[in-house]
Amino acid sequence: MFDLDLTEKARQQLLVVCAVAITFVWLAIGIGSSLLCSVVCFVYPAYKSFKAVESPQGDDDTQWLTYWIVYSTFNILEYFADLILFWIPMYNLLKCLFLLWCMWPIPNNGATIVYKKVLRPFLLKNEEKIDKRLEKVTGKVNKYVEDAKREANAFADSSAGQMLAAGTAVAAETASAQLDEALNEDEDKDKDI
Repeated sequence: MFDLDLTEKARQQLLVVCAVAITFVWLAIGIGSSLLCSVVCFVYPAYKSFKAVESPQGDDDTQWLTYWIVYSTFNILEYFADLILFWIPMYNLLKCLFLLWCMWPIPNNGATIVYKKVLRPFLLKNEEKIDKRLEKVTGKVNKYVEDAKREANAFADSSAGQMLAAGTAVAAETASAQLDEALNEDEDKDKDI
């Protein structure tokens, strides 16, 4: 179609520009844009976080932990504001651009700025309250888990639990015997052929 005599580097640059343009248009149009935005803003940072954890330097760990704090806060706020955000034209494009700014590999990227200017002061101010509520919730969850374990053990020790276990064992033996019988019949048929 077109006879462009491009170097390999120019071809690669053109491919990247085309991919960015297609992604931009896709996010602007809206069909599947939420999925695309989630993939772009989750998969790449997840992989970079893996690389950061595996590297000996600690500065990249801080960069990606900061991104995940901002990302999770953004997702929580987005969940509650979804009915309003739905009406904003090209919202997923704006969201994706914001999250790209947050993950951009520069010293003062969006995540660093949002964390230092908004989230860090809020979290430091409310750290004690948050810790107390988390302890209370964790205590309740642990209590429910212990109660469930106790009830499960009591049921397993009861006659109904023993009957259920015995019935399950009989059903498993019967199913195994039927399966063996069916396999033997198939083998006999194969021999006849």
